[in-house]
This record gives sequence, C-alpha cells and structure tokens, in this order.
Amino acid sequence: MSEQNGEQLKISVVKNGPYVVEGVPEIKDARGEDASKDGKVFLCRCGRSSNKPFCDGTHSKVDFDGTETADQGPTSERRDAYEGDGVTILDDRTVCAHIGECTDGLPVVWKLGEEPWIDPKGASAEEIKRVVSTCPSGALTYTEPGSTETVEQAMDPAIKAAVDGPYMLRGGIPVFSADGEGYEVRARQTLCRCGGSSNKPFCDGTHWKGFKDPEEAERPAD
Repeated sequence: MSEQNGEQLKISVVKNGPYVVEGVPEIKDARGEDASKDGKVFLCRCGRSSNKPFCDGTHSKVDFDGTETADQGPTSERRDAYEGDGVTILDDRTVCAHIGECTDGLPVVWKLGEEPWIDPKGASAEEIKRVVSTCPSGALTYTEPGSTETVEQAMDPAIKAAVDGPYMLRGGIPVFSADGEGYEVRARQTLCRCGGSSNKPFCDGTHWKGFKDPEEAERPAD
C-alpha cells in the first residue's frame, strides 16, 4: 500500500455510496479551494449532494446505483499505439473522460470526428508530448524511441474537482473497488462525480449531459 508522510494513501469506493479518501494531502473543490481534512474524507459519487464535493448522504435517499463496471486489468491490454517521429502515442479509449485537452490543444494530431482520429505525424514530438501530459484521465500516454516504458511527470498525490466535471487524480493514488479489489495504479485518473458514468468508478464524459456545480464555482472564461 502506498504511503504519504507515513499515512496510508488510497481511495475506496463504497457500494452505492461515496469515495472514501485517505492520506491524500491535497484535495480541492471546483472553486479551487482547499477541501482537505484530517482523517478520512468522504467525497460525493452520486452527483446529488448539496455539499459538493463532500457526501451528505443523498445517495441513500435517491437509491443511487453505483455499480462498478470498469475493467480492472492493465491499460496496456486495452490501448492502441500510434507511432510518430520521435514519439509513440498510446491511447486507451476505455478510460477517456472526454475533457478535450487533446482535440482542443492540438487538433492537427487529435482529429475529432475522423478515423483514424490520431495522426502521430501531424506535429513535432515535443508538441505531442506536451499535449499528452495535459490529458487528465491518463487515456493518453506516450513512449520514446527504444523504450516500452510510458513517460509520466513526477507529481505529488492530489485530487481536484473539475468544474461541472470529474475528480481529477494525479500522483498515482491507488483506487479500490467496493469489493476490495484494486484498480491499476496510474499517474493520472478521472473518477466519476456526476453519478452517471457507464464506466464507474471512472469518468466517461457523461457529465457533459448536464451535471452542474453551484453557480459560484469558478468557470473558465468563454
């Protein structure tokens, strides 16, 4: 089990209930404000709490179905490889949160609505690496020539609630299902916060259908 400053570091999924967070030193709400607490932190998973990001028990009142359906196998068994000049893009669609950092950040490489949707030779290796590193779900990773190891930036463990979107995890926080089985530990992950994902506990972009934070949450400028 991972530790942070001597504390157990993990997120546990409660059956039809919240996420129980332990040992994560930095938790921020959608306003960017510190939501860290001593001891265990219970984060809303059903999307209906009136005290977001914290759980207020609403999941019980609305009979939230939090059944987990995500593959617990390694992403290496699910991803596709796109070999470019000086970089190979690896893409695991099963964990994509559809945040759009790739299609917005470098549309000459990530081509929305086209097949194949990735052109690994559409930009320089350095440009591709930069954009891959912004993918919050870790669906996109990359390897360099002569290596099969994916490249990840060193990041301290942290959780940030995206405005109107998922919990964005960084720093290799272990996530455990309600039955105690561990999911693959990844440097970047996105956990469903709206309650509607068909790939629970991970985000699948369903929040785009209307999940909203309180109006006072800071939203990006148009």
